[in-house]
Amino acid sequence: MSDAEKEKTTGEVVHLQEVHMEKERQKIEEGMKWLKMAAEAGDIWSMSELAYQLLTGKKVPADLAEGEKWLRRAAEAGDSWALTELGYRLIVGEGLPKDPVEGEKWLRKAAETQDPVAMRVLGYRLLEGEGLSQDVEEGELWLRKAAQAGERIAMRIMGMQLLTGQKLQQNVEEGEKWLKKAAEAGETIAMREWGNYLVNGLKRNS
Repeated sequence: MSDAEKEKTTGEVVHLQEVHMEKERQKIEEGMKWLKMAAEAGDIWSMSELAYQLLTGKKVPADLAEGEKWLRRAAEAGDSWALTELGYRLIVGEGLPKDPVEGEKWLRKAAETQDPVAMRVLGYRLLEGEGLSQDVEEGELWLRKAAQAGERIAMRIMGMQLLTGQKLQQNVEEGEKWLKKAAEAGETIAMREWGNYLVNGLKRNS
């Protein structure tokens, strides 16, 4: 194949890629239009999906103000993901103005619906005092609820906390139980920590 032919072939490939990307962009644009129509008609899932896409900018240009609007609408409608996401973003100031007081309000609403992720996030932040006023006792309560509901990260956190006694009273037997359950559930960090614990005990690698 001559250089000219190679150049032509490369140009054709680039053109095809550009055509494909444009078709994909138009497809996503139309999808967003339909999602917005559904959201405006009161569909809560569509409100949450719009918020996710607009806040993350993964498939469409980010629009934080519009994303926040739909996130709040979904949260006000009681969507557990939106409640948790709004609470978290307000607490840490991710994409929204930081407001820990309002963030805690939304996160508690989410946890009170017994959403496992919300219970874990609230429990961890109360336990560690990250973004919220530290309350070890209440933090343990929410973490336990999340772990008992099968939330893998909560099981791992409970396991490590009970094994090390860093924030909770040390209970090696119960700590082993939770960390092993998290590892068996496929939580990657739990698998690493459980394996390291079995090999090295509580001694950590430097």
